[in-house]
Amino acid sequence: MSIEDWRARIDELDDELLRLLNTRARLAVRIGMLKRRAGLPIEDAERERDVLARARRANAGPLDERAVAEIFRRIILESRRLEARADDARGARELEGTL
Repeated sequence: MSIEDWRARIDELDDELLRLLNTRARLAVRIGMLKRRAGLPIEDAERERDVLARARRANAGPLDERAVAEIFRRIILESRRLEARADDARGARELEGTL
């Protein structure tokens, strides 16, 4: 395969990653709404530790443990940001169209 072929494959994977990340974000927003109704805080340190630990265990490389943790920390941070944004009425209306 040529460099262009490999890059085309990477582009396909990037599209799939983006689709999966947005699906995950939608689920996080819904969880945030449930947390709000239950009076629970957006941040759940124990759950976040569990997500990071699970990602590290599932990692088969070549990404190292530090890289996997950093990627998932950022995903968690962005999920929390979306959950918090859904807290206000305007943000909830904006996000509702994406759910």
